Amino acid sequence: MAYGDGIRVRMTRRHLIAGAAAAALIPLAPVGGAVAATAAESYVERVGQGVISAANAGSVAEFRALLRRNADIPTIALFSLGPYRGKLPASRRSEYYRLVENYISGVFAAHSHELKGENLKVTGSRKVSDSVIVTSAFKSADGRSVPVVWRLVRHGGGYKVFDVNVQGIWLATTQKTNFMSVLKKHNGDFNALLAYLRK
Repeated sequence: MAYGDGIRVRMTRRHLIAGAAAAALIPLAPVGGAVAATAAESYVERVGQGVISAANAGSVAEFRALLRRNADIPTIALFSLGPYRGKLPASRRSEYYRLVENYISGVFAAHSHELKGENLKVTGSRKVSDSVIVTSAFKSADGRSVPVVWRLVRHGGGYKVFDVNVQGIWLATTQKTNFMSVLKKHNGDFNALLAYLRK
């Protein structure tokens, strides 16, 4: 895929790939004590293993199924708009959500070789305000250990993975910066962002 803002887009794609499950979500046990922390850690491990499985298989279908099963596309898509969120025309929301899903799925599939590995080991968790931070390490196919930090937020009686930090980069925040850059460059024209996502 080729985009206008080359350097920033390449960074975004690379870090989105490394983090893999930046927007995944599954309802879990309520927040509160060791049981909730264990549930959160188990969830992160399951999602990480799902991503590794899809990467090892090199399967576009598996990546899309994983995303559709575990991601709250509207939430991450709207977050990525920053202050432009309220200006998204209601008539374009469905198309925008679909394109964001396609964008993320395409990034994963195109670079599945970079996600191939053995496992994602959870190393701990802690509660921070209304979030639970889960630390982990991804073991790549070449034996490297890559630290990955997950931010879970409460949602009803469970959690959503709101963001993932890979080597100091918060992925959802990076995507937000990228999308906002496109909108700012085109004076808030959503047609430009939709065209960017179609590429």
